[in-house]
Amino acid sequence: MGSADVVIVNTCAVREEAERNELKLLRKLSKEYQDKRLIVIGCLTRVRPASIKDAAPNAVLVTSHGAELIDEAMNGNADIYIYDDRPAKYLPNYYPELHGHRYVVPIQVGCLGNCSFCVTKIGRMGFGRVKSYDIDDIINAIANAVSKGAREIYLTGQEISAYGRDRGYDLVDLLENILRKVGGRFMIRLGMMEPLELSRIIDRLLDVVKSDWRVYRFFHVPVQSGSDRVLMLMRRKYTVDLFRDIIMRIRRVFPDATIATDIIVGFPGETDEDFWASVKLIEELGIDKVNLARYSRRPFTEAAYMEQVPEQVKKERSKIATDAFNKVALERNRMFIGREMWGIVSEVDFKGENYVVRSYNYKPIAVRKADIGAFVRVRVTDATPQRLFGQLLESESLGARYRVDFRITEGLDLIS
Repeated sequence: MGSADVVIVNTCAVREEAERNELKLLRKLSKEYQDKRLIVIGCLTRVRPASIKDAAPNAVLVTSHGAELIDEAMNGNADIYIYDDRPAKYLPNYYPELHGHRYVVPIQVGCLGNCSFCVTKIGRMGFGRVKSYDIDDIINAIANAVSKGAREIYLTGQEISAYGRDRGYDLVDLLENILRKVGGRFMIRLGMMEPLELSRIIDRLLDVVKSDWRVYRFFHVPVQSGSDRVLMLMRRKYTVDLFRDIIMRIRRVFPDATIATDIIVGFPGETDEDFWASVKLIEELGIDKVNLARYSRRPFTEAAYMEQVPEQVKKERSKIATDAFNKVALERNRMFIGREMWGIVSEVDFKGENYVVRSYNYKPIAVRKADIGAFVRVRVTDATPQRLFGQLLESESLGARYRVDFRITEGLDLIS
């Protein structure tokens, strides 16, 4: 950073802890790099512009994304406030030397909800609105990335199950077109899908995923609470039964799919009964991964003015839920011990000790040595709640004469 002329900080306003850390970082950068241009972008610039200016008086704020706006901020001293409905035009370019084998594609922004705890609707484009990138632009961007070596394609957005609602098509149409028009050996990971919107397309989506091995058997469907009463307070658009039905539909087609969800504990008004309903729902459905968060009070939201659950109660519930969810995850992961699974060598783990293979159902499998980006076959030897451990059996990168033909049989097995 010392040799850079410009420092750009991308902020997030979703959680109070993130906001504190971002403001702390901005204070530090503002003092240490007074001779550099400091540009601040992201949601926090709309939610807390005064707090940012207090932390970093020399910062230039940009309240909307876009390469042309960054250029403008680099060449001027005035803040750039844009709140209009700008079209979704510019997809990120893929650079192998920067992104490695993974290309992250934002296919849409916004959502169709109006949750009582959400500050993102204030920091972005309001509630109940979605902007989707053009289907052909997405396909061209992915085709370009794959031609340059991308092996994992992440389709992301605030609510990708709402993709295309503003354009007259949907996520399934996009997925079908990508798989039909983009050749090559790569895997697609679907991002978060809100239950109500997902319910409109779930059967068609499962048919497409089943028909092509290049889509991870991974589904991230946030439920937030196992209590209908709390879901109503949250102003979520579905019931627990609808969420349950979606998960059961997925399990019927893909018994070993990895299913992730989000749970908030300590939401205003949550009782012990409500809390235990969330725990029991995860146990009942055997959810593989739970992103657990204690409720975080955010400014300008309805939930901030509701009667709050004491912080100590939130901490106690969080610990109980963590232990319960880890038991469920471990039970799910132990199912795979002794099995042979295939996947892509995705990354080096955070300790730098193992390589992480993402299996066809997006389970992380730690192996001792492998080539990043290679398709491999692994025998699972052990499991924890967070990951599997395995022994590398075959890799397509072992030599020019050797090529593993990875195929799916009934969506489960690898045949070489």
